[in-house]
Amino acid sequence: MAINLIATGQGIPDTTFNTLLRTDNGGWVAGDATYSISLPDGRTIWLFGDSFIGSVNPDSSLAPGAHMIRNCALIQDEMVCSALYNGTFEEPEDFVSTLNPDSTWYWPEHGIVENDTLKIIFSEFGTGDGSPGWNFAYRNAWVVFFTYPEIELIKHVELPYYQQNGVMYGDRLMTFNDYTYIYGRKEENPDYHIPLVHLARVETGNLLADWEFYDGNYWMSDPELSGKITDHAVSQQFGVFQHMDKFVMITQEIWFGTKIYSLVANQPEGPWSNTTVLYDTPQPFSDMFTYNAYPHPQFDENNELLISYNSNGDFWQIFNNVELYRPNFFRIPYTTIHPSFTPTGVYVWDEREMNIFSYPNPAMDNITFDIECIENKDIYIDIFNMYGTKVKQISSQLSNHENHKVKVDLSGFPVGLYIYKINGIKGKFLHK
Repeated sequence: MAINLIATGQGIPDTTFNTLLRTDNGGWVAGDATYSISLPDGRTIWLFGDSFIGSVNPDSSLAPGAHMIRNCALIQDEMVCSALYNGTFEEPEDFVSTLNPDSTWYWPEHGIVENDTLKIIFSEFGTGDGSPGWNFAYRNAWVVFFTYPEIELIKHVELPYYQQNGVMYGDRLMTFNDYTYIYGRKEENPDYHIPLVHLARVETGNLLADWEFYDGNYWMSDPELSGKITDHAVSQQFGVFQHMDKFVMITQEIWFGTKIYSLVANQPEGPWSNTTVLYDTPQPFSDMFTYNAYPHPQFDENNELLISYNSNGDFWQIFNNVELYRPNFFRIPYTTIHPSFTPTGVYVWDEREMNIFSYPNPAMDNITFDIECIENKDIYIDIFNMYGTKVKQISSQLSNHENHKVKVDLSGFPVGLYIYKINGIKGKFLHK
C-alpha cells in the first residue's frame, strides 16, 4: 500500500525530561519501554522493561555492582522520581515477577486506574529459539492489580485472548464515551513479522469484563473476528490518545528504523490518515539503534506533544556507556501532526468550576493568569520549579463571575518548566 509521507524536521529534544531520566532515580539508571500512565492525583508512573539498578560514573559507565532486572517502575511526583522494585539496591529484584520466574518474565505495557485500583497489562515472555540477544518469545498477557494510591501488588490475572486471536494487547489503554479501548498488535503474516493494529473495548470500570473486538467494520463479541484497523505497520510499542476532537497514533518505523510517525482519526477505531514523519532519531554512537516511540500527552506544553523513544546497542558496551540504553525525549508541535490542532490558549479547569487561562505560554518577561469562578474565593497561586521547590507565592481575592487577571513578573526566573497550583488546581508553563 503506497503512503504519502509528509517529511518534517520540527522535533526538538526536551532537555527537562532528558535530564530527569538521567538522574539517580532511587537506583534506576537505564532501561527501555518507557511507558507512562497519568495517575488521577497528578503523579505519573513510568514503566520500564529490562533495567539497570546501580550508579553511573561521571564518564557515563556503570559503576561496579550494577544489576539488571526484567522490569522496573518510577513514580514521578512533580519533578521528583523514585524507583519501585523489589529486593535491595545491592540485590534488586523485578518490580513484578511472573508466577514462574525461572522460565518466564514480564515486560510492561500500558495501564489504567479503575475504582481505586491500578491495573497494568504486562506481557509474559519466555526463552525462544532466536539468535543470541533476541532469544525470547511472547507467551501471553496478564493484568496485574495494584492498590491505589499506594501502588502495592494485589494479584495477577491472565487474559484469555491471545490464544484465541493472536493479538498482543496492552500497547495503550484509553477511556472514551463510557468504554476503555485496549490497543494491541498482531503479526498478520508470521513469515514477515509485520505487526498491525487491532482494537478491543470494554465498558469502563471493569477491565476484566467481556471484551468486544473490532473486525474492521463492526464491534463483535467473538475475539476470533478481530481485524486490523489500519494497514500501517506499527512498532512493538505504540500509543493512541485523544487530542481535541481527534485521535492520534504515534509509532516508529520497523524494524529499528529511525523515523517516528503520527496518524490521525476521528474515532478510536479509525479510519486512520494524515500519516506524517515527525522525527528522524539521531544515533550518536556506533552500533546504536532506536525503537518503540511512545507519546506522553499528560506533559503537553505550548501546544507541543512529548514523545520518547528507546535506544540500545551491544549489551556489553552498555556497561561502558549507559547512554546506549537510556530513553530520549523530544517535543513536536501539534500543528505538525494535524493542521486543525491550532493552539487557542492554555486552559485548566476541574469540578470546582474554576477556569484558568494562562498566557503567554511559553512566557518570557511575565505570565498572566486569567481566573474565573462562580463564587467568591481567596486565591493562592504557588509556582514551583522543575525540582519541586516553591519559587513564588501570590495571594489575591476573586469575586463571583469576575474575570480576575493576575500578572506575575518572571524576571530573575531561570529558563525552564514551571508548575503552578491555584487553589490546588495544577497547571504548567514554560519560561524561555
